Amino acid sequence: MTDHEQINPPSILFDGTKHLRCPYVVGNVIELRLKTSSDGQTIDARIIKIFEPFTWSCVMVVRPVCPSTAWGGDMVLKLFDRRFAMRFRKSEEISPWSLDIEQNYHQFILNGDAAKLVTELTADRDLPAQNFHVWNSSQEETYLHEFMPGLYETETQVYNTLADLQGSHIPQLFSCVTMPLSTPVQNNPLAEYIDIPGILLQYIEGFPLTDNATCAPRDSWQSICEDAIRIVNLVGDRGILNEDVKTRSFVVQKCPENQFQVFMVDFALCNFRKEYANEIEWEKCKARQDEEGAVGFVMQKKLQGGFVYHRSALYTELDEKYKMDS
Repeated sequence: MTDHEQINPPSILFDGTKHLRCPYVVGNVIELRLKTSSDGQTIDARIIKIFEPFTWSCVMVVRPVCPSTAWGGDMVLKLFDRRFAMRFRKSEEISPWSLDIEQNYHQFILNGDAAKLVTELTADRDLPAQNFHVWNSSQEETYLHEFMPGLYETETQVYNTLADLQGSHIPQLFSCVTMPLSTPVQNNPLAEYIDIPGILLQYIEGFPLTDNATCAPRDSWQSICEDAIRIVNLVGDRGILNEDVKTRSFVVQKCPENQFQVFMVDFALCNFRKEYANEIEWEKCKARQDEEGAVGFVMQKKLQGGFVYHRSALYTELDEKYKMDS
């Protein structure tokens, strides 16, 4: 970075109104703290591409300003930022984030009220449903703060569980990161509540499975879709249930000689086998979720004869055991 190149602090970008402008724009440079063996190392990364709309997380392609890491090139940065988790805020009927909301939230933290609410949320999972209609914005932000790290922890746990599939069926996980929004003061009480967790992943340049018809020749559609379904079942075989399998959850990379490689992404909304009481409960949830069908049936309809979905033996058995009885 040159002497004249400025890093834009994500917490001070605004559009002239009470609503702050999202800092995740192409060309902006952000600071990331790596959670590696040399804990505390930071890099400055320039945003190259944005994947919109933002849903549960903010996803973008970044490039280190001064490549000093082992990776060097473009990477995917996924930040679990409560401020711009648009789909989550909308689903919970929480107002768009603003400067006033953030300032009030910071005071709520400094008063010790955020810590108290987090303790209550931990003790009573039904608390949000019971009180959401009377909560103020600071209580809502605390709830979001408490929820977002769970998505981050789930996603990292999935990547760690699937370590042997990284680089071949799912992207490689390079590092967990934090984007600091708090000032670098020792024991800063705000840090725990406003710094943003995230992950740096291998950037797979390709097209989403949903664009198969326009980006790949027709004679490759069957094999591409079958590869996507095979990855779904590989992940499931490791004791993972993905509640958010969509055709957009796959990136198709074009390889030499008109070949294609499929990668699965997005694992924040997963559950693990160990969380279920017994095999019957686990199988019922697998049958109801139907991760395989979420790809197979959708792509069969979309490609109109260009792909024929063959139900796997596993899901055929689950259908017979549970769906016919429901």
